[in-house]
Amino acid sequence: MAGGGGSGAKEEVNINLTPAIDILTCLLFFLLLGYRSQAESVQGAQDMELPTSNSEKGLVISLTVVAGLDVIKVENVDVVMLQDGKVRDRELDGEKIIPLYNMILKVLEREKANQIKIDKSAVLLAADKRLKSDLIAKIMKTCGMAGIPNFRFAVSKAD
Repeated sequence: MAGGGGSGAKEEVNINLTPAIDILTCLLFFLLLGYRSQAESVQGAQDMELPTSNSEKGLVISLTVVAGLDVIKVENVDVVMLQDGKVRDRELDGEKIIPLYNMILKVLEREKANQIKIDKSAVLLAADKRLKSDLIAKIMKTCGMAGIPNFRFAVSKAD
């Protein structure tokens, strides 16, 4: 590297890379330590297709409601059988799906009696992407009526 001045003398500058490498090594160590890959498995109905997501947020275990093409489950228990992706009229009270509502109340009562910790701040909703939006809306309204109005949606990771 040439220095200033008119004498034409060249001055060599040596850069000590050891501190920079130490800092980068520490940074890499903490990034790798903080990195975690979370792949939670939500067991859905057979042949269920979840929508995809690019989000990096992790999953918090909560009350799980799974809506497949032929059944709605709460905590892996069949609650409502669907016909052509629809709830039978006799199982509806306006927008409320009666068996789903009753099962959520049962799970919450059992949680209180057995002191099981379920994150009641939100329902984890895994729904087949081929279901009609009106069914998803009814499920969400029913959960809200049962006392859990917030949702987290199960999605598959985008490639």
